[in-house]
Amino acid sequence: MTLRLPGIRLLLGLIAGLIGASAVAQTKIDIAIFHPERNAWSFAFKWWVDEVDKATNGRVKFMPAYAGSLVTANETLKSVRDGAVPAGFTSAAAMSGTLPSLAYLESIGGMPGEVQKFSDAVAALRPALEEEFRKQGVEYLWPQGSGHLIVLCRDRLMRNIADWKARKVRTAGRWQGEQLLSIGASPVSTDMSEQYLALQNRTIDCALSVSVLASALKLHEVAPKITVLGLPVNLSMYLVNRAVWEKISPEDRAAIKRLGAEAEKLSAKHLHEVQSEAQAMMKTQKAEIYSLTADEIAAFRGGIDPGFKKMDAQGGATGKQIADTVKRFW
Repeated sequence: MTLRLPGIRLLLGLIAGLIGASAVAQTKIDIAIFHPERNAWSFAFKWWVDEVDKATNGRVKFMPAYAGSLVTANETLKSVRDGAVPAGFTSAAAMSGTLPSLAYLESIGGMPGEVQKFSDAVAALRPALEEEFRKQGVEYLWPQGSGHLIVLCRDRLMRNIADWKARKVRTAGRWQGEQLLSIGASPVSTDMSEQYLALQNRTIDCALSVSVLASALKLHEVAPKITVLGLPVNLSMYLVNRAVWEKISPEDRAAIKRLGAEAEKLSAKHLHEVQSEAQAMMKTQKAEIYSLTADEIAAFRGGIDPGFKKMDAQGGATGKQIADTVKRFW
């Protein structure tokens, strides 16, 4: 049988169409983000999303849903693991109840605060975190830090340990609560979105936060007495469902991880810069800000130290591996 010229052209057109469709086939991955789009964490995240798009020639596109519009931070690990959402960004504090091994990454002062040490620490943590999350049915992509911890209070600055006695303080996780119990505070667990009203209604006296998030949530409007504690807190991580991850080609997976490692460094530098800007902005809006001195930081850290001993007792083998890794950078 001999094909006439129109038939050949039709066949070639079909083949070209199939090749073209294959070349632009996309994996679109919805990713649940707990913070608002106009937040300091978005800077490195958006860079990463754009670079992944370029590196994979449009084959992999992460589609963010900001401000907890898909799931809350506390629900993200379970939702990603179960496939309810393909990917998500959540904090160690939101996961440490399920994964005690993450305790040091949630805790006050668990991670190093200096930019280079932070970057070195997250790189060193990668093998342990990849292994731990694969046990949960999710793939660990990359993290972002949170900057230095602050405490926003309705009516007082927190200069010394005595100031914490009997104060109701919103914490972002179990282990931060354990640390504050050591200095006589009463930790309270509330969802991130409930902090403003809880402070306004006097349900809590103070809230632990970080400058870039507190300013975005306007917490300083109802808790204008702000103390900068000078210690980092609460590593947050991007995770993707394992079944979704395994559908991506090995080459594209390698690009996603490589760009994540670059985004970690970009984020650390950016967050260090913008936390000062956020504090300055809150100050212009009538917040009073006090930064602990080196001696006051040392006294505070000494007061919360018993919390680390409890973490060591419950973190298991992976928790010990994580603790030993981060301590190298203290």
